[in-house]
Amino acid sequence: MKCPVMTAMTEYRPTGKSCPRPGIGIESNSRGEADAIKSCIHRGVVMPELRKLEYGVPTDTTGTSVQLGIDKGFFEEEGLDLSIKVIFGGPELAAAYDCGEILVGEIGSPPAINAIASGGRFRIVGSGCRRQAQMYLCVGKGITSYADIEGKRLGHLGLGSCPDWISRKILSKQGVDLEKVEFVPLLDRYPEVVEMMADGRLDACLVAEPTASEGEEAGIMEVWADGSDEAYIPNFQWIVRVANTGFIAEQADTVAAVLAGCRRSARYAAAHPDEWIGLLVERYGSDEAAARRSIERELASYELDCLLDMAGLQRAVDMQLELGGIAEAATAADFVDMQFQAALAAAA
Repeated sequence: MKCPVMTAMTEYRPTGKSCPRPGIGIESNSRGEADAIKSCIHRGVVMPELRKLEYGVPTDTTGTSVQLGIDKGFFEEEGLDLSIKVIFGGPELAAAYDCGEILVGEIGSPPAINAIASGGRFRIVGSGCRRQAQMYLCVGKGITSYADIEGKRLGHLGLGSCPDWISRKILSKQGVDLEKVEFVPLLDRYPEVVEMMADGRLDACLVAEPTASEGEEAGIMEVWADGSDEAYIPNFQWIVRVANTGFIAEQADTVAAVLAGCRRSARYAAAHPDEWIGLLVERYGSDEAAARRSIERELASYELDCLLDMAGLQRAVDMQLELGGIAEAATAADFVDMQFQAALAAAA
């Protein structure tokens, strides 16, 4: 007996140029696919080929709960052969979502908002685990005051990335003259940031976990400020999950399957922190103490169900207007495909 969804469970292969317009060459997807898959399982039918899909992330240590879910087989159970694809930098990753090089993944809300406002062909479909702006301003041993950062080199992910503008907001609040700071965009050198702090190529940095804890545990740097502290920045929706608009139009069920896998992965990671820590050590090369510190620092504030903080997203939109990232006032809903939030809320 053939499974009724055999032909739908194939790899997404856009046609045309290397960076195709979204929606070209996409096979349609039956809305009853999930039920059909379950029916096949119950009847003992051999499952079809899994749909291959890359999940985009902006750094090499982002999306770790998703990787844990991949390892546990949660995405396979959703009919997906999911793998993580790193494209360093917010604007760079946004460009990949726009052109269809990557169809689904996560990104900081500031570069997502800026790109979508400029015509980017992707939309926000859910929240990442880090709903708050959990990025950390770290300094080396030669820095004893914020004034000392003037004349020094501060490393961050890239120009236009979340760490770029958040580091500027923190330093401005502390009275630092930004014209006297050398901001260093790292992009694919981001994995070397602790090493660069150790050998003096950088004096300060704005990083996420587990990098902040790795630097602390090694005695190389100290965390001085948290980007989620409302003393610096209003509480806003930070990491968002996004999907290419053509992909949403043709394979909304696949987007829903990715979100379901992300939700299950996040909940499993939160309930099994030792496994999550083990993944950070074995797969990502973290020190065990640093991995544990990084999870314990943030876990209580994680969003596990992919549910957006729409008020927080509106604050993110308003901040981008204030900072000049977007030219006109807009509402948070302008950037979101809301069809997925109702199902996620029902499952929560």
